Amino acid sequence: MADRSKAEVVLRLFGVNLERQGRGFYVPLEMLAIARGVYLAHQENPEKFAGLLDGGADMVYRRTSHDLARRIATRAYIVEGDEELSKAVELDSPETMATLHALFSSLLVEIPGRRSQPGWFGVHIYPFVGELIHYDAVERRIKQSDASAKNSDKKRKQASKVAPGINAPSIERYLFRDGGEWAYKVLRSDPDPDRKEATRKGMADLVQDSGTPLGNLAKALSAHDFDYDEAPVEGMDKGITLHEDLSPWPDLLRGGTRNIVTRIATVPRAKRTESLMHWVPYCLARHQLHLARMKLGATGQVSILLDFGNEATPLRTESQKNLTRFRNDIVNAINVQAREMIDEAEGDEGRRRRYERFTKEAGNAVASPRAFFSETLAAVGALNATAGRRHFTMKPPMLESLVSATIPQGTEMEFDQFCKLLYEKYGLVVENKVAAASPLAYEVDSSFLEHNGKAFREKLAAIGLLTQYSDATSMVRGEPR
Repeated sequence: MADRSKAEVVLRLFGVNLERQGRGFYVPLEMLAIARGVYLAHQENPEKFAGLLDGGADMVYRRTSHDLARRIATRAYIVEGDEELSKAVELDSPETMATLHALFSSLLVEIPGRRSQPGWFGVHIYPFVGELIHYDAVERRIKQSDASAKNSDKKRKQASKVAPGINAPSIERYLFRDGGEWAYKVLRSDPDPDRKEATRKGMADLVQDSGTPLGNLAKALSAHDFDYDEAPVEGMDKGITLHEDLSPWPDLLRGGTRNIVTRIATVPRAKRTESLMHWVPYCLARHQLHLARMKLGATGQVSILLDFGNEATPLRTESQKNLTRFRNDIVNAINVQAREMIDEAEGDEGRRRRYERFTKEAGNAVASPRAFFSETLAAVGALNATAGRRHFTMKPPMLESLVSATIPQGTEMEFDQFCKLLYEKYGLVVENKVAAASPLAYEVDSSFLEHNGKAFREKLAAIGLLTQYSDATSMVRGEPR
């Protein structure tokens, strides 16, 4: 009952269920799994990529578990009694098993802040090629009914080999918590037809079969997964509200995604995928913050101070205060939303009591949505660390993603103009000229901001996204030369 109440409050405020469990990279992993599933569900359609980002009311997709590859990667191997499966992929050979383990364990998505290695269902394969993309899965106990006649011959045969009561893979939501559904819905509801078509073609290049040796191997292993979709399933985004009238971030997600995925001729697939993996969750976290501030009556774009220095300064202290204030904004917005829902409940004492715990400023009731914000930013490199004294920054992969999302393909921009654009579009403050136009001008001495701007320039140059033509002219571009 408490979990349902929390979901109601959070969903009402943010339009999507935002929980710590689904933080960070799980957002784009879910989005890409849906896009890949749509591609698989329409694979036999004569019109290539039919259905991808279709804005119609009905959306179906086919899910892949990749449970075998993930079990190999974590040495969980084969479910008990699955001897035929072992022979089918020659996993009885120690050399083959060792080689596959070395390969797939190196392809797992790194989740910052983990203290121990999770089970196979808690790890996900980095979607470098379309064949590696997969959905969520868990372990569940095999029941006698799983071998009943309502399943296909193949599934009946699989289930009959495993005794009832044994744990086996099952495609179910575990770490995917609607963030990816939100992102996919944002893209498929794009009102700009030209931008949407460009995004569709770019996304299709990422999620379709690559035909590479790695892709072929992944596809061969996937054919022996214990669980898989025999028929497409319906999308679950009908309960998601985008709040486009309140927040600019859905449209910023669309524009940035188009810029990232359309660099087919100039940027390798792996690099485009990496940028998308960082950009999508960043946009959702910023969307969450914007809606929280709107609920509290704030107007206009928020100012976020990015620290690119190597030492503690008043600028870093202010950035730390930014983060603390924004985390409090999310908590306070949940408190306000809960009080509004209590007022709406009127005489329903049961509902009033359920929402009461969300009107308090601290406690477990608000900890998970707040953690989604800060831990998502930390995961993608928009904070300096996952714990301790944290401040806003941009680590190289996140910075590459930001530049790729902001500067269209084949263009470049003068450094000062780029800094100005970062502030106007995203509220990001990196140097003194921009800071003069924001409230931060009264909080941080201009000399620290000037030094920070130089450090930012050096970061861009180090990752190959800035060219110094003269002492007065530096150009930023969306892809390295």
